[in-house]
Amino acid sequence: MEVFDHMPIAAHINGKYLCVHGGISPDLHTLDSINSIDRIGEVPMNGMHCDLLWSDPMDETQGHKKEWAPNPRECAFQFGEKPLRKMME
Repeated sequence: MEVFDHMPIAAHINGKYLCVHGGISPDLHTLDSINSIDRIGEVPMNGMHCDLLWSDPMDETQGHKKEWAPNPRECAFQFGEKPLRKMME
Protein backbone atom coordinates (compact mmCIF):
# COMPACT_ATOMS: atom_id res chain seq x y z
CA MET A 1 0.00 0.00 0.00
CA GLU A 2 2.87 2.36 0.70
CA VAL A 3 4.12 2.00 -2.88
CA PHE A 4 0.60 2.66 -4.23
CA ASP A 5 0.42 5.82 -2.11
CA HIS A 6 3.43 7.22 -3.97
CA MET A 7 2.37 6.38 -7.51
CA PRO A 8 1.14 9.18 -9.80
CA ILE A 9 -2.62 9.64 -9.84
CA ALA A 10 -2.77 10.65 -13.51
CA ALA A 11 -0.69 11.18 -16.61
CA HIS A 12 -1.11 13.76 -19.36
CA ILE A 13 0.54 12.37 -22.48
CA ASN A 14 1.64 14.49 -25.47
CA GLY A 15 -0.88 17.18 -24.55
CA LYS A 16 -3.62 14.92 -25.93
CA TYR A 17 -4.39 12.09 -23.54
CA LEU A 18 -5.42 12.08 -19.90
CA CYS A 19 -4.81 8.71 -18.28
CA VAL A 20 -6.45 7.94 -14.94
CA HIS A 21 -7.47 4.72 -13.24
CA GLY A 22 -11.15 5.58 -12.97
CA GLY A 23 -12.76 8.60 -14.54
CA ILE A 24 -13.38 12.30 -14.25
CA SER A 25 -14.61 14.47 -11.38
CA PRO A 26 -17.08 17.36 -11.13
CA ASP A 27 -14.31 19.08 -9.11
CA LEU A 28 -11.78 18.80 -11.95
CA HIS A 29 -11.81 22.13 -13.79
CA THR A 30 -8.23 22.23 -15.09
CA LEU A 31 -5.54 19.61 -15.49
CA ASP A 32 -3.31 21.69 -13.21
CA SER A 33 -5.76 21.09 -10.35
CA ILE A 34 -4.63 17.44 -10.31
CA ASN A 35 -1.26 18.68 -9.03
CA SER A 36 -3.00 20.12 -5.94
CA ILE A 37 -4.02 16.64 -4.73
CA ASP A 38 -2.14 15.43 -1.67
CA ARG A 39 -1.35 12.00 -3.11
CA ILE A 40 0.52 10.55 -0.16
CA GLY A 41 -1.75 8.57 2.15
CA GLU A 42 -5.08 6.82 2.09
CA VAL A 43 -7.54 7.80 -0.66
CA PRO A 44 -10.48 9.76 0.77
CA MET A 45 -14.06 8.53 0.21
CA ASN A 46 -15.00 11.70 -1.72
CA GLY A 47 -13.46 14.54 -3.70
CA MET A 48 -11.36 14.75 -6.82
CA HIS A 49 -8.71 12.28 -5.60
CA CYS A 50 -11.38 9.60 -5.05
CA ASP A 51 -13.20 10.46 -8.29
CA LEU A 52 -10.11 10.10 -10.50
CA LEU A 53 -9.59 6.60 -9.12
CA TRP A 54 -13.14 5.31 -8.80
CA SER A 55 -15.59 7.21 -11.05
CA ASP A 56 -17.20 5.23 -13.85
CA PRO A 57 -18.90 6.13 -17.13
CA MET A 58 -22.65 5.49 -17.25
CA ASP A 59 -23.87 2.87 -19.64
CA GLU A 60 -25.03 4.12 -23.03
CA THR A 61 -28.72 3.94 -22.14
CA GLN A 62 -28.31 6.39 -19.24
CA GLY A 63 -25.18 8.37 -20.15
CA HIS A 64 -26.88 10.70 -22.61
CA LYS A 65 -29.69 11.57 -20.16
CA LYS A 66 -27.74 12.45 -17.01
CA GLU A 67 -24.56 14.36 -16.31
CA TRP A 68 -23.60 12.94 -12.90
CA ALA A 69 -25.11 10.23 -10.71
CA PRO A 70 -24.14 8.45 -7.49
CA ASN A 71 -21.83 5.51 -8.07
CA PRO A 72 -22.99 2.08 -6.84
CA ARG A 73 -19.51 1.72 -5.28
CA GLU A 74 -20.70 4.24 -2.67
CA CYS A 75 -17.85 6.58 -3.50
CA ALA A 76 -17.09 8.78 -6.50
CA PHE A 77 -19.60 9.25 -9.34
CA GLN A 78 -20.93 7.90 -12.57
CA PHE A 79 -20.61 10.42 -15.38
CA GLY A 80 -22.46 10.86 -18.65
CA GLU A 81 -21.46 11.97 -22.11
CA LYS A 82 -21.88 15.72 -21.53
CA PRO A 83 -19.31 16.09 -18.71
CA LEU A 84 -16.92 13.78 -20.57
CA ARG A 85 -17.09 15.92 -23.72
CA LYS A 86 -16.59 19.07 -21.62
CA MET A 87 -13.51 17.55 -20.01
CA MET A 88 -12.13 16.53 -23.40
CA GLU A 89 -12.39 20.14 -24.63
